[in-house]
Amino acid sequence: MTRQEMEIGLKAGRRLIQEEWADGSEINAVDELLAEGIACATPWQWKDGFQCMRRVVTVAPS
Repeated sequence: MTRQEMEIGLKAGRRLIQEEWADGSEINAVDELLAEGIACATPWQWKDGFQCMRRVVTVAPS
């Protein structure tokens, strides 16, 4: 998923669940969206049902 696709989806009210094995460019894209105040995310957390670390990303409140 591209950064632009993420931003469009988040602004449309969708949320992104990003797993630790996501492509590095996707993790960087989310980090950029967080740094720019476009998105917010939960801390990376272990989830048994997913068997990995994950974070939930949503659009930042306006």
